[in-house]
Amino acid sequence: MIRPLRRNRSLAGLLLLLLALPVLYGQKSAEQPDSYLAGRAAMLGENYPVAISCLEQSLQEQPGQENVLLNLGISRFRLGKFQAAQLAFYELEQRKSGMGSIWLARTELHLKHPDLAMKYLRKHLASPYRLDESVILLDEDLQSLEGSSRWKQLWEENDWYSHDDEEFKEALYLEKHGQELEALNKLNALEKKGYKPSLVLTRKAGIYSELGNQKAARSALQEAVKKDVRNLEARHFLAEILVEDEKFEEARKELDILIRREPDRFEAYLLRARARSASGNLQGARSDLDSYLLYFPGRHDVLYRKGLIEHEHGKYLNAIASFNSALGMSSGEADYYLARGQSYMATGTTVYAEKDLSMALDLDPLNPKAWFSMGQVAEKLGKKQKACDCYGRAQQLGLYEAGNHVERLCR
Repeated sequence: MIRPLRRNRSLAGLLLLLLALPVLYGQKSAEQPDSYLAGRAAMLGENYPVAISCLEQSLQEQPGQENVLLNLGISRFRLGKFQAAQLAFYELEQRKSGMGSIWLARTELHLKHPDLAMKYLRKHLASPYRLDESVILLDEDLQSLEGSSRWKQLWEENDWYSHDDEEFKEALYLEKHGQELEALNKLNALEKKGYKPSLVLTRKAGIYSELGNQKAARSALQEAVKKDVRNLEARHFLAEILVEDEKFEEARKELDILIRREPDRFEAYLLRARARSASGNLQGARSDLDSYLLYFPGRHDVLYRKGLIEHEHGKYLNAIASFNSALGMSSGEADYYLARGQSYMATGTTVYAEKDLSMALDLDPLNPKAWFSMGQVAEKLGKKQKACDCYGRAQQLGLYEAGNHVERLCR
């Protein structure tokens, strides 16, 4: 599984250098990172100074672009630059009413403008971008309003959330607390009433998946996407299930749409790389992984994944190069040594393979695959007793196919 993104200080200088190279050399490179995507990557790493620099450049390239304005405002807000954030959110509101209203409410509070904060919170509650009630009530930035007469008046002047909204919230609560069947009953009732059908179907799919019914989950997600093509969470979830079901071409088509509509959904590139590789498209898989690594160059686990894909396609020297890069960033990963050892073994470089497998076993002595691979290397090197010991150890650790090699070589 891909690990969550970590904050990476070195990302700052690298992203700025990448963005500056075409200017310095007077040319446009095919590998030049997109300034918006670079900004979003920096935001995910909580590196807001870099995010602001990249997003301001993106805004120059795409004046008035709504997603750029939103994320620029958020980055400024996170750094405590509230007046600058206010300007971005104001412009966003002029272009798409309601899209930045919740952020304006938070920003105005930090600027000591509670009346304006209430104005924009009211606007947010009446907008299609409205957050769940529980999110607003627990929002740390809005807590200073609670208990005030303005706050009470806001919630008394309108039923902002309907009975069906409350029923949906109750279904989520039941699901969270392990009462999946009760949650399904509520969701089924909401579906019959026509309440937010795409959203309800997505939540039903989540419960089906938790219960192990992937077929029902897939069907619900396909229907959710048909009901609302903008439901990108459903499309991403559907693609994940299709990959697990080895329906790689279907998954690839869903991911093509997803990435086209939301190019900063970076994890989708990793999923599409897996689908493309399994469909025989090594070049496409490499392209997706390289695109990801352009924005997250410190992700050694992705370099490792790239090496595995290259090995699977018989590109052993390329695989070794990828594993070298991964190990250069993180030298304590047993799986990386094991993978590189297997690639060395595939090239016939058995001495290097033996060294890597020894290191893998030092780091993880209970790995049956490492013992099995070491047995293969030892056998190729003519070390029969060592091979038998390694195959036997792999068998003891649960790799039962190693028993065939024990019977063949050691009896």
